[in-house]
Amino acid sequence: MIAVVFTGVVYGQTPGGRSPVRPAPSAATAAQSSSPDKVVVKVGDATVTEGEIEAFIQGLTPQAQNTLAHQGRRPLGDELVRILTLSQEALNHHLDSTPTFKELLAIHRREVLASLAYQEILRQCVVTPEETSKYFTEHQSEYDEIRVLQAVVRKKPEGAKEGTPGFTAEEAKNRAEEIRKAFITGDDPKKVAEKYQVANIVRVDAQPISVHHGAMPPDMEKAAFALKPGEVTEVFDLGQAMAFVKIVSHNPGDLKAVSPQIEKTLQKQKIDSAMDALKKKTNVWMDDAYFVAPSQAEPRGSIKPEGGVTIPVHPKIVSP
Repeated sequence: MIAVVFTGVVYGQTPGGRSPVRPAPSAATAAQSSSPDKVVVKVGDATVTEGEIEAFIQGLTPQAQNTLAHQGRRPLGDELVRILTLSQEALNHHLDSTPTFKELLAIHRREVLASLAYQEILRQCVVTPEETSKYFTEHQSEYDEIRVLQAVVRKKPEGAKEGTPGFTAEEAKNRAEEIRKAFITGDDPKKVAEKYQVANIVRVDAQPISVHHGAMPPDMEKAAFALKPGEVTEVFDLGQAMAFVKIVSHNPGDLKAVSPQIEKTLQKQKIDSAMDALKKKTNVWMDDAYFVAPSQAEPRGSIKPEGGVTIPVHPKIVSP
C-alpha cells in the first residue's frame, strides 16, 4: 500500500505527472489537532488514524517527505480513500479468495520480508570514519582530479551516405592535430573554439572541465594524468571520433570532499559480502541455461556539444 499510495500521490493527480501543490497545515494548526489515535479517514468500516499516517510518512525517503511537505497531505488522503474504496469493493466481490489474490499476496509477503531483512543488513553495515580514512589513504591517487580542455572531432563512418556529419578518418586526424597545435602554442581557448567548433562535428572546450579517474578511456586517462599543466596529450582514435586533452591543472583528492563517495563504496562492499554469505548459507541455485546473462558487448556513448546535437564517441570520454 505504501508504494501504491505514494506513487499515486506524486504522479497520479494531474496530467504530466505533477500533483497540485497545496500548502501544508501550519505548525500551530497541526499542534492543536494532533493526536495519534485521532481517526482522519473513514471508508466504510475501515478507519485510518493520524498516527498511522504519520508513521507512513516517517517511513518515506527525505525526498518523498519533502514532496509531501510542499503538496500538503490532501493528495495522500485522496489516494488512500481510493485504495480503501477499491479494496472494500474487492472484498464485496470475494476477490480475496481468488488464486490471483493469493499468488500476489504471497509475492508481496516475500517482498516485505526481504525489505525488512535488507534494512537490518543496512543497519549492520555501518562505515566508520576510521575505515573511510584508511581507504582514502590506500587509494588516494584514485581521487586525484585534473582540469582539462578537450577537443573532439567526429569521424564519418566508412561507406556513410552523402551528407552524413563528420570527416573522413584522415581529415579528422588532420583537423584534430591542427587544433592540438593551437593549444600547444598557447592560443586563447575561446578563440580556438570559435575558430574550429562545428555543430555536430567538432567540439572544442573554451573552459576547462574537471576529470576524475574512470572518466576517459584507459590509455587516454593514463597519458592525461601523467602530464604536467600546460602539456597536451597525443590525439587518440576513439573509433567514432579523434580526441585529445590539454592539462590545465592537477588537484589532489580531498578526504572531506570524497568521504561520502568512499562511504558508499565501503557500504556496498559490506552489503555485497553479507549477501554473498546469505546466499551460501541458503544454498542458492539458478538454471544458467534459463537465466541467460546479458550481452557483454561494450555500449557506445556520446558527447553532446552546444546546440544539443550528439557526437558519438567512447562511452567514458569526458563530458562537461
